Amino acid sequence: MSGRKILATLLMLAFHLPVVFAGGPTYSRFGLGDILFFGGSRINAMGGAGIGLMTDRFINRLNPAGHARISLTRISAGFEYSRVSSADLSGSSDFARGDFGGLAFAIPISKSEGIVWSFESTPYSRVSYALERTDNQLGIQSNLSYSGSGGLSTLSTGASWSVLSQLTIGLKLNYLYGRIHQEAKVDFQDPTFIDSDISHSTFHSGFTFTTGLMYDGISDALGLPSLKTFTLGAVVTTPTTLNADDEDILTTSQSFDTTRTGRSTVDVPLAGGLGFSYIFGNRYLLTGDFMTQQWSSTNLPKLGTAEFRNSMKLGVGFEIMPERSLDSYWQQVAYRLGFSYHSTYLRMNGQGIDEYSVSGGFGLPIALEARINIGLQMGWRGTTSNGLQKDTFYRLSISLSASEAWFLKIEEE
Repeated sequence: MSGRKILATLLMLAFHLPVVFAGGPTYSRFGLGDILFFGGSRINAMGGAGIGLMTDRFINRLNPAGHARISLTRISAGFEYSRVSSADLSGSSDFARGDFGGLAFAIPISKSEGIVWSFESTPYSRVSYALERTDNQLGIQSNLSYSGSGGLSTLSTGASWSVLSQLTIGLKLNYLYGRIHQEAKVDFQDPTFIDSDISHSTFHSGFTFTTGLMYDGISDALGLPSLKTFTLGAVVTTPTTLNADDEDILTTSQSFDTTRTGRSTVDVPLAGGLGFSYIFGNRYLLTGDFMTQQWSSTNLPKLGTAEFRNSMKLGVGFEIMPERSLDSYWQQVAYRLGFSYHSTYLRMNGQGIDEYSVSGGFGLPIALEARINIGLQMGWRGTTSNGLQKDTFYRLSISLSASEAWFLKIEEE
């Protein structure tokens, strides 16, 4: 067999080997990466639950109907730092990175009708891994290293509208886009072979629609005054087919060659969720979500033993809401806790990859209408049994949320 064929075989194996060793959050190698369900630092601190949240001082990225009570123009932007410790039966390694946490605007158009226009830039998925191994394919000793980066983001614009006094709807148009870059390097021990690397890059793009509902009339419908502050939320995002532009580049010390370009499609399935929020004792907020997406029918490529299943996420959050007090700074702070369970869309070696996390955080006032929200999430996914990998992760998110009085009418004297 020629050296060129051997090299091609090794590089093909590099992108199709199953996860059987540690070296970073390698589950993000598959599909579109880790699906994030990103809702901002406040929601992250409360178990990711926010579909049923509707308040004046909060941009709800999970449910566009949640903007209807915003009375001043709101701006939110953030940053997230994550650290993952990955382990299997052979050892462990750490991996860390920082990411922009998105940007959101919400501008009230008509307060009486709950019409609020919004614009959001939000991360959708993330690919982030780096690992190494020694191999002896076809009797040739080599060191293989793999890395991946990128992911998908969402640009959204939409509006909310209070159809009835207790029923609000919201609609968003979402442009889903992003590049996923994966690279494999081969370092041969035999000097007669040429060290090489191949990069595989795919740019995805497509559109979806998100429809949201908020209903806070449960108290009147059931005749229970104690449920006056109980709100139900629902959200549905349409399925779509993304265009995927692929490019493979082979690089050696002697050449640089684009070996393949092409276009394919990727199916992103229907997604939906239900949530609630309930304020009791005037200061205590309880919220919970259920979300699901039907990935079992997707046409995403199956690498190694990886398969795709329907995903499901449960989240529960609790918040001690701040008081309007000038006597104590700490009475103006919001305190948050949460728990989440995520049955991810991955199945490896016939076993589903599940994720568990606990979270907490604060909302720190820095001005009358501005807060710094801090969320810390700790959890784990996967297992070291059955030839798999266990990830233990820590995610710190920090965001600034503020209001500005834009587009107000000034009365002339």
